Amino acid sequence: MRSSPKVFAVFVSWLLSLRLFSEAQLCEILEEFDGVQGVVKSNLYISAYEEIARYLAHARSIEEMILFVELNSEMLSELPGEQYYFVEAIVDVYSAGGLDVAKLIDVSPERYRKYFIKRFG
Repeated sequence: MRSSPKVFAVFVSWLLSLRLFSEAQLCEILEEFDGVQGVVKSNLYISAYEEIARYLAHARSIEEMILFVELNSEMLSELPGEQYYFVEAIVDVYSAGGLDVAKLIDVSPERYRKYFIKRFG
């Protein structure tokens, strides 16, 4: 099994490669944790995943995020104990904004769906 630091570093690099945000924006997103190194040093992975997800959800339309989650389901469940919170935070932002999140839940990793349906359905 891959470790949290390795999976997190690969995950952040992957998001950067998709140009969902810049390195400067990533620094801003993770500023309260002292950046990626601070996340790793303090084992704050869940909080970091949530912060990144909230940023993306505020910066992108729900349609864009539905496509993103659908196309990247495998990557978003590589470390389900932590990455669940990334997807949950995305759903939460749109739900709190009064949007219908049923399609977003439908395309989320299968192992997360029952929890999302219970919380948001």
